[in-house]
Amino acid sequence: MTKWEGKKITIFGLGKSGAAIASKLVPLKASITLTDTSKEEKLNPQLVQEMKNLGVKLELGGHTNDSVLNTELIIMSPGVHLDLPVLTEARKKGIPIISEIEAAFRFLVKPIIAITGTNGKTTTATLVYEFLKAGGKKVALAGNIGNPLITVNDEDLDFIVVELSSYQLESIVAFRPWISLILNISEDHLERHKNMDEYIKTKGKIFENQKRTDYLIYNAEDKLVSKLVEGADAKLVPFSKDTCFIDPRGMLIPGKHNLENALAAAQAALLAGVSSETIKKVLSEFKGVEHRIEFVREKSGVKYYNDSKGTNPNSTIIALKALNRGTGNVILIAGGKDKGGDLTELASQINKTTKAVFLIGESASRFQAAFKNINAVACTSLEEAVKKAADLSREKDIVLLSPACASFDMFASYEDRGRRFKELVAAL
Repeated sequence: MTKWEGKKITIFGLGKSGAAIASKLVPLKASITLTDTSKEEKLNPQLVQEMKNLGVKLELGGHTNDSVLNTELIIMSPGVHLDLPVLTEARKKGIPIISEIEAAFRFLVKPIIAITGTNGKTTTATLVYEFLKAGGKKVALAGNIGNPLITVNDEDLDFIVVELSSYQLESIVAFRPWISLILNISEDHLERHKNMDEYIKTKGKIFENQKRTDYLIYNAEDKLVSKLVEGADAKLVPFSKDTCFIDPRGMLIPGKHNLENALAAAQAALLAGVSSETIKKVLSEFKGVEHRIEFVREKSGVKYYNDSKGTNPNSTIIALKALNRGTGNVILIAGGKDKGGDLTELASQINKTTKAVFLIGESASRFQAAFKNINAVACTSLEEAVKKAADLSREKDIVLLSPACASFDMFASYEDRGRRFKELVAAL
């Protein structure tokens, strides 16, 4: 009999993570209830059918006390908020609440390299994965980057690389990476974490269980990160462009931020036994990750870039800095589901680098008010914004989609938004 057999478990959220958790635990004879606020017709029909085929009890259209308060363990999908009233009641009853990351950790034994930060997580995690693979290591890539960590079987692996969002870090208990990386911290997800102190504290959970035999790689140039890691038990490994052994001229991906991402990833790879020669070779060939300042095409001398993963103001600032050549020739398409962050610095950067901004989504009116000294035009759709940007552009201009917002008001995901942008640009 396994420790899971007969255990009553309630999973919150029927998305990729929730379905993956159920698929892992049902064969171990756990008693699974999966609950989601969405009604069946709003959910992925393939996932719903898979859960029915597994014999999972589905509670759709809301969370009832019966399914939550009569369970032994609650496992949270990252998209579900922890401040639900029914979860408050569960805590009062002493029912453990853990994340999918924590549940996955209980099945893993091989060294984990975990990456977090406000921006650059996916690029850095991908680089670590590519460095290790090129160095002859057997490695899996999971977490916020696509595949839930619970799907990883590490029996034949040397390392597991995991990208972690603040949502995934909220409910960890014993999760302990061998190497943790904190890239940067800036204002984001305040609609969930309420204030910056809580957001920073959540990011710090990545190293809270690390020991002196573990490593914590951190951005020495980020004041918030440097302060956060002061109390860590792990061995501190700082990185900065001042201690750079990587020549940015040998990299295909642009921008100071990508140099920082490469430095962080390289430190992890070196600790894992990859040579500096291998690291430099990978960097000379790495073209970047989809939706991260991704070059789409050039038409009539105008270059188009897809940065749909730019879901907060700071990430859009980074993209503008990476592409600006001091000529103010960027035409920016921004907007979407507003996260409520401060727009002062973004407005200042836009003023220096753009000739116009086209705004979409529910944030358009607030952004337009914040960009009062800028040529900012509200559009009814991404299609309209792309057309107007193309009409305004001239040779040597850059059209950049970098929304500074989430996508869920108009699109299924940032990937959906980015691919639609590329379709529109291809059709010009």
